[in-house]
Amino acid sequence: GITSSAGPAFISEVAPEKIRGMLVGIYQNNVCLAILAAAALNYTVHELSWGWRLSLGLQVAMGLLVVLGLFFVCETPRFLESAGRSTEALQVLTRLRGGDHAAAQHELKEVQSELENERQAGDATWSEVFTVPFYRNVVIIGCAIQFFQIMTGINAIVSFSGTLFKALGLHGIAFSIIPFVSFTAGNAVGSFGLVDRAGRRPLLLLGMMLMCVTMLVGGAVAILAQDPETGHIGEAAGFTIVAMIVTYMFSFGISWGFGAWLYISEIMPLRVRGKAVGLCTAMNWGPANVLSAFLTPQMISSPLGPGGTLIFFGCVCLVVIPFVATCVPETKGKTLEESITQGLAIKAWGLWLRDDSLGFRVSV
Repeated sequence: GITSSAGPAFISEVAPEKIRGMLVGIYQNNVCLAILAAAALNYTVHELSWGWRLSLGLQVAMGLLVVLGLFFVCETPRFLESAGRSTEALQVLTRLRGGDHAAAQHELKEVQSELENERQAGDATWSEVFTVPFYRNVVIIGCAIQFFQIMTGINAIVSFSGTLFKALGLHGIAFSIIPFVSFTAGNAVGSFGLVDRAGRRPLLLLGMMLMCVTMLVGGAVAILAQDPETGHIGEAAGFTIVAMIVTYMFSFGISWGFGAWLYISEIMPLRVRGKAVGLCTAMNWGPANVLSAFLTPQMISSPLGPGGTLIFFGCVCLVVIPFVATCVPETKGKTLEESITQGLAIKAWGLWLRDDSLGFRVSV
């Protein structure tokens, strides 16, 4: 949980705004590759008595590799500046910008200006996070994005795709890894080719629309094609369902897979970023993951079956679409400071509140 929030936050603070989306996408793409490798590994060793040791032991080796790598990672310029280490912040930022001293100075001035505004307002307390309209609304949006990222079905497919396919009568390693290949491909296309061109908001909206359609169509086919007596599903219907799940995984990868983590790291004010990103991450790893983990196997084994499970997640996707359309502003091409001060006139349901002490006009 700590690393899943610290990773995107670190990347967003050191990356140039033009490629920030792509770099956060690389982070998520590595997660996709790891999921794919884990699926292939687990399928290969699941019948071996010591197979579980290999699956768990590999995590220890990878964790040690990350620990060693962190000794060569610099602190972020924004943190250094907030700690009063301006000279060091400029040196790090110049190195991160390929030696462009002028660009580093300009960016550091923006950071200094934002920090000065934050210092004048003082350090945010937990009560401010929940009572100041600007902070509260941004945190609510961030938590909602993280909650919906999981509750629209991704963890259900990742964790229970084998159970789901088995219930549909589909077996073999191909069905175990094809969805994850699609996930990885979608993430690569979205993070490397689209997010810094099309923008965050359009990808989140389009991705959720495609996820909704594929879940609803796949669920409907599963229900209509299933023999009520034997529970058997025909070959054509089975491959149609697999195609819908593969398309769903691609749609998620191209948008919400990396976009949810990128977005919350971009919209949070520096003054409350640590608390806010922590809350959003807790929403993802806490309520969303717990609900998904407990609800999915219950739904698959209940009268709802695999088809009803897919329709359930499709309906959740349907609810998210108007939320993204009305509550999620664009942050593409802006520095973190610009995203906060210029991009967060968050319009939702036509209701506006103003916090004159901070100079922000935001909605609830």
